[in-house]
Amino acid sequence: MEAETPPQTSSCINSGEYLIVQKIDGEQSRIVRFTPKQKILIEKLKFTADSAFGKPHGLFEVSNNQCFPMSVDRLIEELQLQEAPVATSVIDTEVITFETVEVSDPRVVIAPSALKLEPEQKRQKLEMDAVLEMKKQGVSGQDLVAKLVEGSASFQTRTVFSQSKYIKRKAKKHSDRVLILRPTIRLLAKAYYLKDPDRLAMLRADQLALILQMAGVHHGKNVIVFEQTLGLITSAVIERLGGKGGCVHIHRGAVAQSIPCVHSMNYDEKTLSTFLPVRIKCILAEKQLPYETNRRPFDDEAENGGVEHKAAEKIEDQDLEVLARRNERLDKEKRGLEMISEQKAHSLIIGSRTVDPISVLELVYPKLAPSASIVIYSPHQNILVSAYDWLAKRQTINLVLTDQMCRVMQVLPDRTHPLMAQHVAGGHVLSGIKVVDQ
Repeated sequence: MEAETPPQTSSCINSGEYLIVQKIDGEQSRIVRFTPKQKILIEKLKFTADSAFGKPHGLFEVSNNQCFPMSVDRLIEELQLQEAPVATSVIDTEVITFETVEVSDPRVVIAPSALKLEPEQKRQKLEMDAVLEMKKQGVSGQDLVAKLVEGSASFQTRTVFSQSKYIKRKAKKHSDRVLILRPTIRLLAKAYYLKDPDRLAMLRADQLALILQMAGVHHGKNVIVFEQTLGLITSAVIERLGGKGGCVHIHRGAVAQSIPCVHSMNYDEKTLSTFLPVRIKCILAEKQLPYETNRRPFDDEAENGGVEHKAAEKIEDQDLEVLARRNERLDKEKRGLEMISEQKAHSLIIGSRTVDPISVLELVYPKLAPSASIVIYSPHQNILVSAYDWLAKRQTINLVLTDQMCRVMQVLPDRTHPLMAQHVAGGHVLSGIKVVDQ
């Protein structure tokens, strides 16, 4: 029996793909669908999507609203220049005279070093108009930072650490390089967490990894998912299944909505075949319900039959496309309902933000397979405590309520410490295993 070859993914940027765009030394990551004639804006950097088509993913330099891939040789050359010792210029000695300041209040003490402090504009010889002109001419960000360092009157008097901070701050402000990357679960989790953590229910990437581990998600598993995390948990499960198994996504309404993380991963047909959306009202009714349609039937026997017949053909073509998508959803929903009714689900994952997880447990818990893993995530601990008591009364074993701590560290020589400003809020994870009493 021959092993199945994994689907080959293109290493170049194509039209219609969702991609991650991040500015070097920037604070934001954007998920953008690249389409022709589209202008991409990321932290005051603007470029056209057409200039990126056909080029490999990676590091790009933006100039004149166009992006150009960076070569490896150039990056190595710049790295060697950064590691080379910096030649300090000889500074002419100047005689500094201090002015005497008379203060009426004897309690006020003025430090002599603070008397001659000048604003940043006076300490920088390069004016803003010159900086804007160089940007219009397409001068690279690295050359611009070098000009700013050369024009700084106080750069040579700074300490080594202060010089490093100055260069880093200017490079962050005037950087003209962006990363255009293929989406991954980690990058999606980071991008949405930095953009709006409330909509993601404060779900961090490390807690998402814990959820997948405690649920035992792997190739060929059957997993039931009910979540309110923009489809992040569902997308992570689909990726783990790798085209075999099933991910039953329970949703409200006629169609699964608010799952951008599933669409942004650019899954192929085989991988996406494990995505089985099921309407929650079908689970309540314990059978598959037909879709309700509000389209009014067309009367062929009405007056002006010729014009209305052409309109009927257009409506019929649209109806055929809608009908094909609806039949595909019904087929997937039928597979998901059979998996639930036949107790073939190996795991249940609930990512709750506003819904009480007990209401989902009461609906799905009796239909889980024996020894099924149960994982519940919520940013609110009191909700999980109630779910803990509910599961304990039904002889669920290995019940564990965990809270992970995450801190971003700066690791530099003689300057290793947690970042002073960071957003590390998260939620709590409750896990257990279903046991059947025979």
